[in-house]
Amino acid sequence: MLDLTKQLKELEKLKNNLEKRDEILIISDFDDTLFCRKEQLEISSLLRENRWKKWNEVIMNVIWLENFINEHYIWKKIPKNIINSMKIWKDLILTAWLQELQDAKLKAINLHIYNYIVVDEAEKKIYETIRYVVKNIWFIPKKIVIYEDKPEYFIENKKLIEDFLWTELEIILVEMIDNQTEPNLKKIA
Repeated sequence: MLDLTKQLKELEKLKNNLEKRDEILIISDFDDTLFCRKEQLEISSLLRENRWKKWNEVIMNVIWLENFINEHYIWKKIPKNIINSMKIWKDLILTAWLQELQDAKLKAINLHIYNYIVVDEAEKKIYETIRYVVKNIWFIPKKIVIYEDKPEYFIENKKLIEDFLWTELEIILVEMIDNQTEPNLKKIA
């Protein structure tokens, strides 16, 4: 990952020209935040035994992307409490790992209609959050609400984001049970 300080310097000048608005920006992760993967892990030993980066390799080279999407995403319902609060033209799904896989998953459950960014590593979500505000929505919201099942990077960088964007960052831990039940939401920062 490029040095975050260097990346932010490039955004500093642009940020100074943005107006502050009395609006809330919602940013949500996808996997295990909007869509629970528990069922996939329960029914597939291949997926259960090959987590993280190996997961992508297994899906793309063994199961095949189309088979994976058809079995696990097409016609699947998702909990609506987070997504119903998001605005298509403003809020963001910020997800990690393999672009092609995330694109296919979001399209299969019709979440591709929302603004979304796929990063190759979760730690890059910090820069992309700031970059999205500065280069995509072109204003500083009074608050950014983050929904995440693994919020460590946002917790570690909360002060940096708040100081850089002159905004409040609220971090909500999402604990999914399944895709039929609304997740447990707990404000942690």
